[in-house]
Amino acid sequence: MVTVEDSAELDEMFALIEAMNVPAGYRAEIIEGEIVMNPQRAVHAMIIRGLNRALEAGLGIDANILWDVRIDFPGTLNGYAPDIALVKEGAEEDDRGCYDYRDVEFVAEVVSKGSRRDDYDAKLKVYAAAGIPTYLIADPKTGVAHVFHAPRDGVYTDETSHTFGEKFTLPSSGILIDTTSWPRD
Repeated sequence: MVTVEDSAELDEMFALIEAMNVPAGYRAEIIEGEIVMNPQRAVHAMIIRGLNRALEAGLGIDANILWDVRIDFPGTLNGYAPDIALVKEGAEEDDRGCYDYRDVEFVAEVVSKGSRRDDYDAKLKVYAAAGIPTYLIADPKTGVAHVFHAPRDGVYTDETSHTFGEKFTLPSSGILIDTTSWPRD
């Protein structure tokens, strides 16, 4: 659970980020109390766009799909902006304009050189502890998409890996993910 104190402190930290004038092409998040900025490259954008299209094809264009939108997660000061987040139908923003992490059904992160440690470690642990049903890590360096599913007791109990160039379906949703055009670094 995200505490009121953590939310207030995250609000202050994000206000500092906004005042910093983050350079174009960078995304800022707060991971375990640290402000982390990572560059967004064309490879990143192409994979995110492909994921967004797959979700829209499976769920409709009105699906509540977010990209780079702040969501506060449990733990010590975790204000993430996932590359893609699917929020439950009917979920509403709170008075601060944020969605509750308990309304998130799917999260995807596209790995960059600077985000590798966080995507495979801190975020993997936090998303599992938060009960996010499915977490996809797309890694353009290795050319592999890892799908973590079925969190229980703070860990994912199911993982599958798919080489870029394959088609696969997301667990539970049946949404087809086509990685045949996903670029590699």
